[in-house]
Parts: sequence; structure tokens; C-alpha cells
Amino acid sequence: MVRLRYIILFLCCFRAPAGICQVADTLRLPAQLERKAVALQNENNLAEWLYLQMDYAAEAPAERLALLMNLQQRAWRAPRNEAEHSAWLDMLTYQGYYQMYTGNILPSIAAYEAAYRYYNEQKITETDILEYILKPLGNNYTRLGDYERAAFIQERSLEIARQQNDVQQAASVYSNLAVTSLMQERFDLARSYAFAGLRQAPANSSVAGLLHSSLAEIYIRKEMPDSAAMHAALGMRILQRPGILRTENAGYWLASVLQAGGDVAMLRKQYKEAGAWYVRSLAALDRFYPGARNREKARVLVKQGKAALLSREANVATGALPFDRALQYLLPGHTTGWPSKNRLYGDFTLADAIEGRADALAQAGRLEEALDGYLLIFDIEATLRREFFSRATRLQHQRQSHALAEKAMNAAYLLWEQDEHDVYALAMLHIMEKSKAQVLLQEQLFNMQQGRLGMKDSLLDQQQRLQQALAYYDREAALSGKKNPARDALAYDLSQLQARIRKKYPDYFEAPAATAPEPGKKIPAGLTVKSLFSGDDHLYVMDLTQSGIQVRRLNDGRGKQLFLQHFVTKYFHNGPAAMQNAPADYYRDAYRIYSWLWKDSIASRYLLIPDGWFGYLPFDALITDSTYKRNTAQWPFLLKRTVTSLAYSLQTYMQQSPAAGKGPEKLRGFFISAQGLPAVEEEYKAVKQAAGGLYFKDGNATLAAFREQLGNGGILHLSTHASLEGDQQLPAIQLADGPFYLFELYARKFRPGLIVLSACRTGQGMMAEGEGIISLAREFTASGATGIVAGLWNLHDATAANLTGDFYSQLRNAADPAMALHHAKEQWLLNEEAGQQLKLPYYWAAMTYIGHPQTVLPEKPGRNKMWYGWLAGALLAGAAIWLGRRRFFLHPGRRGGKDPFHQAE
Repeated sequence: MVRLRYIILFLCCFRAPAGICQVADTLRLPAQLERKAVALQNENNLAEWLYLQMDYAAEAPAERLALLMNLQQRAWRAPRNEAEHSAWLDMLTYQGYYQMYTGNILPSIAAYEAAYRYYNEQKITETDILEYILKPLGNNYTRLGDYERAAFIQERSLEIARQQNDVQQAASVYSNLAVTSLMQERFDLARSYAFAGLRQAPANSSVAGLLHSSLAEIYIRKEMPDSAAMHAALGMRILQRPGILRTENAGYWLASVLQAGGDVAMLRKQYKEAGAWYVRSLAALDRFYPGARNREKARVLVKQGKAALLSREANVATGALPFDRALQYLLPGHTTGWPSKNRLYGDFTLADAIEGRADALAQAGRLEEALDGYLLIFDIEATLRREFFSRATRLQHQRQSHALAEKAMNAAYLLWEQDEHDVYALAMLHIMEKSKAQVLLQEQLFNMQQGRLGMKDSLLDQQQRLQQALAYYDREAALSGKKNPARDALAYDLSQLQARIRKKYPDYFEAPAATAPEPGKKIPAGLTVKSLFSGDDHLYVMDLTQSGIQVRRLNDGRGKQLFLQHFVTKYFHNGPAAMQNAPADYYRDAYRIYSWLWKDSIASRYLLIPDGWFGYLPFDALITDSTYKRNTAQWPFLLKRTVTSLAYSLQTYMQQSPAAGKGPEKLRGFFISAQGLPAVEEEYKAVKQAAGGLYFKDGNATLAAFREQLGNGGILHLSTHASLEGDQQLPAIQLADGPFYLFELYARKFRPGLIVLSACRTGQGMMAEGEGIISLAREFTASGATGIVAGLWNLHDATAANLTGDFYSQLRNAADPAMALHHAKEQWLLNEEAGQQLKLPYYWAAMTYIGHPQTVLPEKPGRNKMWYGWLAGALLAGAAIWLGRRRFFLHPGRRGGKDPFHQAE
């Protein structure tokens, strides 16, 4: 049965005091209640002791939230019977609810997660888990932006609603699933959920109004204003009926559908009308939730402020005013200006309010203040990113933050342009770094910190088992195309376990403040770091050396990205035909791209940090002079002027620090030539002649052998098919008995020195804006590899075999793998046996080096060791024969019987 206290809990929300966010730091009960609490404790009545204080806290939750949150610590013992377990669960749900209601999403999630665990552990049946735990927990995940966990909890909620034949609850959950899918940009799925909910919802019910509101938002995101306006009107007609407004949550849903009306007007660029809709939405929230729902009010104010800015009729005072009001709702006690960093927390509405205020300041020309605001948002996003379990969710948010980074880059550049002050150049470097590979950096740090936890721990053992099981389910899904329903439950369990591990070992799992090195600090002499940022409006090119920073900004960033996409697709991804048929066109286009990135002189060595489609570009193949030459070998390739290597960001590059100096490295090579790759045989012979180690060929190159060798250091070499699988274009390596998928690296601990991925497309994969190319090379980087040689497109067999063999030969004397690869490419262009066609960049430029410079010395070829071993064995055998004969002549009696010279003994 539902306790009366739950009804009181929800009713009291409608009469919460105006200062609901002014949380008082008090743990004391009034004297009369304190005496009653002491009496209950003396009676050992834990359940009533808990309810006494929960009821007191519910009367004024904001002022008494600290008391509510401290009940676990103040309780004198743990629950022992069913009534006490139920009371303890009620306490956890109260904590989750009031943290949510006062806008504290992360503590609310933690409390609801604790309630969900407690419900399952104690097998409590009295509580309505759907209404009081699962629905608010799923909605909290959506508010946080953790959409995969939200979807899992909502699917579980739908399952329970169906079991209970509760069509009203099922319809409500369908609405939640529609919102979650919408936020994941899965628009068709979101629409199907919303219509499924409408089929379940009673006609003209408040839930039906909510579902029309959800459909309006879906059509807005699909840029279909007429359909959106129709559903917004239907939702308003239902939710404005007097009888409906007396039902629970109807006031909140009315405010939501009024927001949808404003969003439709924004889509139609009717900004004044949109502002009027938002005023009505805010009035509804104030009417039904005086002093409460402050996060939702702040969200409406942010939209109102954006409408004012877009109307271009707002000055800085009126334009910033709605954003200042939103910040006051989200940060109790805040007045105006920027909040201090120690007051920030992980919340997208807070980030949106700060971004809107910064936009207003930028529009008014107050660029320095605007830049300060933009930089604050990166700190909020970093806090949020640590909370997301799902990589897909982290990648989505990283992509969405790219527009913010462009605003910040523009403000910093305009300030730098005025006086070229270093502080603004460093701000641009900081923004570039924050806009790139933040998910990869997080994975690098996590894997490194896991490696530091060398102790035996049951939680760590359980985590490893769950990771391995998850990789198994993902692999089976990739092979069969069907997802196992148990997979999502397993992933959710793993997310909960990892939260416990992070809480247990905070020093290991609290990400350090990773900052990019400043010029003159940690950038080696002779190295130039060229970092790129590709926005819609501009392309930024930054050169960092020991002596300082140089910045260039070029117009039409989106146009340059489109040209680059066409360039790499036409000349490389689609095969060599375009380059062969029109070499002069390639020459012209490659020089054009070079002219974007280089203005004057060319340094002797570059670390290149690309962005967007530059991640697919073979920089060595760019042309440095506009005068066309017919002889391909004489083309002025960038390769002939400098040595290049790649990194995903400066921060990830610094994490790829090489291990301390070691001796010769054993190569572990996997070669499959039996699947239409005859040139692999040639590569196998060339590599084996140049480096010693363990070689697994054709039938011996199995998944089991590969997984076993992943745990070892040294050099890992792969020469086989690679492919991009499924909608997500996940890279996979084909081995003798099946594919190895990139996600199988996630649960593995290893730190190889050098990985050579001679297979095709190992540097190619899905483009994740703001993160880079999700390739096999990237996954090895995340797992701890110091350096990777990878291919950007389908390698030409004969050229790959020749280049790879030369690479290992050069590696023995080169300073590092990037230099060895550079020399191997130079040797190919000087090879007189190769025809002009094979000198075209398609045939030799695919291989790139990603990572940190390091000295790698391969073991000498195995045949030399075998020859030395054979010689040593022959010498030992000869010596044994000679000694045996000598012993026979000196001691003939030892062939049998006693030695005659020692009879006396």
C-alpha cells in the first residue's frame, strides 16, 4: 500500500516557501520534537524515529534538507525488520525527491540509486517502485544528459507498468522514453514512443496533453513547425481545462507545452512572439509551484533571454537580465556577474544560463567578460562528463560543445587581434584543447588509474568480470546483428559498481587538472605543434614552439571542411582512379590545402593536431609549391620538407609518455594472407627479415593468440583485413577465426610500446565532431599505447609490404618511429624500380604515426639468433665428444666397474 506520508510529501510541494533554494545548514529539531525523537530512540523504534524527522523536513524541505540528508549518520543502528526497511527506503526516496526539487540533480541521482539498490537488496514489496523510484531516477538521468542510463531505467519502468496493466503509467513512461530518444537525436524512435503513449493514454487526460507536448518538441527538432504547432495546440487545449489542472503534475506539463509554443515561434524566427510564450510558461510555473521548480524556471528564462538576443532589440542590460535571473534561481545568493568556480556544479541548465549571458555580453562588444563566461562552461562540462557512464553519451555531448568552443575562439581571437597579448593566445590554446578528444583523455586517465590499483579488491574483480561480460555481449551483437536484452542491465550494474569504486578510491579516479603545455614549457626544441580548430565560420591555425604562439584565422570554416571532405573522399577513400586520371587536379587541390595551413617557412618537425575532416588528411602528401611538374617523383611533397606525426590533442599526447629506456623489443606479428591478400606474404617475409619475435601466420593468427599477446609489451604488428562495421562504423580486425572489435579493448589492461597496424583503414572510422576519428588506432591510444602506425585508407598491397619492411629496417637506427616511417616513405619515392604511378600519394601516404616520440629498438631477426644458437649447440656437442673421448682414455675403468685408481677409497 502507498503510505500517507507519500501523499503529504507531494502535497507539500505545492505550498513550499518562496526561499526553497535557501538551504539552511541545520541538523536540529525543535525542542518538543527533539524530546520525542529521544524517546523513540530510547524505545529502539527506528521506523517512527525516521518518519518523525522526514515529516518535519517535508514541511519546509529547503531549510531542513541538511537534516534530511544526515539521517543515515544520525541513526543509531541499521534496520532489522520489514517495517524498518520500508522506513529506510522511504528516507532514501525523500532525499532523492527533495534534492531533485531544489535543483540538486547529482545528489538526487545518488539518493535514488541508493534507494533502487536497497529495494532490490531487501526485496521490499510495499513501495510503489515505479512511481517513487524508477520514474524520478530515469527523469534525473535525462536532466543530467546521461541518456543511455535513462533509457534503461525507463524501459524497466515500462515493463512494470505493463505487468500492472496500468495504462496511465505506461503512457507516462512512453513520454519519458520519447524525450530521452529526442535528446539522443533519434527522432523517429522518439516519435514512435510518443504515438505509442497516445494510444495508451485515456482521451483528454493530462498525460495525453504531455504526450502532445513531447510530439511538438520532436517536430521542432525535425524543423517541422506546422506539425509542432498543431501538437502544441492540442496539448494546450487539454492541459488548460480546469479539471485537468487540479491533477498532479498538470501545472508543470502546461508550462512545458507553453514552452513548446515558444519553441515553435523560435523556429519560425518570430522572436517577440516566442518571448511572450516563455513569459506565459514562467507564469504557469510561478502559479503552480511558488518557490519551487527553480531549475525549470531557470530553463524558461534562458529561452526567454535567447529570444531577446535574437530579436536584436535587446541592449546588454535587458539581454543579460533573464540569464542573471536564471543564475539566481540556480545559485542561491547570486546577484550578478560571473559566479566563482567553487560555486559551479554539473548541470546543463546552469551551463546554458552562463552561455546565454556570455552571448549577450559578446553581442554588446564586452568580449573579455564574455570570454570569462565561456571558459567557465568548460569546467561545468568536465564535471558532467565524469558522471556519464556511456561513451556514446560522452561523445554526443562533446560534439554539442563544439559550437560553444567556436564562440569562445572568436571572442579570444578578436581580443588577441587587438594587441596580440599572450593571455588571449593561451586562452585559444585552452579552448582548442577543451574542444578535442576529451572523451579519449578521460579513457586514458581511467585506464592509467585502473593500472595503478594493483591491490586485490573484490570490487575491482567484479568490475573486470562485468567488463569482460559486456565485451562478450557487444561482440555477439556485432556478429549477429541482434542485441541481447541482458546487455543493458549488465551495463547499468557496471555503472553502479564503477561509482562505488570511484567513491572508495577518490584519489585514483578524480581526474587531475590536465592542462596543455605553454610555449617554452615541455615543447622540445626543434618541434612545432600545429593545432587546428574547424568551426562553421572560421578555421584557426595555431603554431606553438618554445619561443611562442602564432595564430591565423581563415574565413568560411564550413566551406573548407566540405572541400576537405571532397578531397579525401575523391583522391583516397574512393581508390586511386581520380589521382591517376587527373594528377594536375590533385596537385592543385593539395597545394590549396597546404596554403591554408602554412604561410611562410616550414619547420623541420611538426606534431599535427587535426580537427574535423583534417583527421583523414595525409599531411605528407600536401604540395608545397604551385608550379606543376609532370614527374611525380619530383613533386614538392611536404614529406620532403619536414617530419610529421599526429596527436588527438596535446593533453592526450602528454599522456602517451614513453616508458623508460629499455633494451631490444620483441615483435609480435599477426599475418593473414589466405583471404585474398597475397602481398601479406611479402610483408611477412620483409618484416621477419628485419625484426625478431613471435610470428602468427594464417591459421595460427587466432583470436585467442591475439588476446594473449595484447597483455605483453614490445611491438605489436597486424597485417590483415580491417573493416568498419555497422551503423556506428566500428573498426574491426579480421583474424583467422573471426573479427576482433575495438570495444574489446575497453576491458583490457596493457601498455604496449609500439603498435603497427598495417591493415587497411586502421586510422579510419566514424567521425565524432570535437573528438576525432573513432578508429582502431584511437582505441589502442585509449588503452595505453605510446605510439601507433596506422593506415588512413585501403593500402596498396605491394607498396605496403615494401614500406613496412623499410620501416623496420629504418627503425633500428632512427630516433623514433615517426622518423623511421618518414625515411621509409622517402626511400619509396627514390626507388627507381617503382613506376611513376606508384609514386602517386595514394600508394605511399596512407601510413601515419600517431603518438609520442620514443626510441624503439626491434630485436634482431630470429634467423640470426637461430644461427648463433645452432653454432653454440654444435660447439657444445663437439666439446662434449672431445671431453668424452679424453675421459675414456684417462679413466677406462669408468665404462663399468670401479675406478682402479681409487680402489683404496
